[in-house]
Parts: sequence; C-alpha cells; structure tokens
Amino acid sequence: GSAKIGLAWTEDESLLTWNRLEEPILTPEEGDEWERGGLYKECLLEHEGMFYLFYNAKNKNRGRWIEQTGLATSTDLIHWKRYEGNPVLKVTPGAWDSGFVSDPCVLRDGDRWVMFYFGYDYKKAQEGLALSEDLFNWTKYPEPIITVGKEGELDSTFAHKPSVVSHDGLLYHFYT
Repeated sequence: GSAKIGLAWTEDESLLTWNRLEEPILTPEEGDEWERGGLYKECLLEHEGMFYLFYNAKNKNRGRWIEQTGLATSTDLIHWKRYEGNPVLKVTPGAWDSGFVSDPCVLRDGDRWVMFYFGYDYKKAQEGLALSEDLFNWTKYPEPIITVGKEGELDSTFAHKPSVVSHDGLLYHFYT
C-alpha cells in the first residue's frame, strides 16, 4: 500500500517511551508522480541548521513499480519541503539498478557526502554508492560496491538494505 513517513521522538534515555506526531510529515498524495505509490525507508540528518530527509518512493501500488530516492528539507522537523529536483537518485535503464535505487543511508566523508543504497533490476538486489558535494546533486558509482554472493550462499539473490555506521574511524556496513 501507500506508506507514509511520520516522526517520533523520545526524551527517555532508556528509549522505552516515545512520542509521535499525530499526522505524517510526508505523504505520497502530496508528492509527484514518481512517489505516488508510497514512501518508504528514510535517512534523516542535520547539517548547518537544516534537516535533510532522504527517502525512497515507488511510482505505483500494483504491477512492476519503480523505486527512486528523493529529498525533503526542514528547519523544524515538522514542516517539510520536497526538493524540486527530485528524485535525487534515479534508476539507470538497462543497468544493475534499473528498477530500484532505494534505502538511502547518507554519511559525511570529509568535504563530501556518501550515500549507500541498493539497486535492483528485478532479478538481483546489490549495494551501490553515490557521492555529493551539496546533498542535492549525486553521482552514482557505476557498479555495485557489494554484489550478490555465489549460488547457494546466504546473499546469492539479495545483498541490499544498507545501514552504515561510523564508529572510532571505521565504517560498519550492515546489509540483508
């Protein structure tokens, strides 16, 4: 169905009690055609007083859909403005990411930004990488950075859904 993006927060250090906004912060009905099928996995970051919300969205609910990655910005986490240049990460026809460019995970790397994502060609899902100087304009590395495993291995069909954490100068890259 058409998923929406909401906002929840906690002041409880045990992380057991949460609050949430009553209404979603982004809905597919308010978006462009490329995102009308539903909004999914988001990545939120703050940079120089502005909040950046990267999210993937699908263009329709039934049949074979396309998922791409968009961006919305906010100064208060409640009111969001979609970037006019969306989607910021688009599928590449005929390539390993021809169906989906999804599940963005964005980190700072010195003076540039790095987006980990997965690409899907309706056969295999693999991890990709894109770079940006300004969070709005992204250049994809042309090949997957994590490919599927050999037949019979755990990740022989899907190596996707990145979650990357920086800790003590090392990157820890988790995927399913």
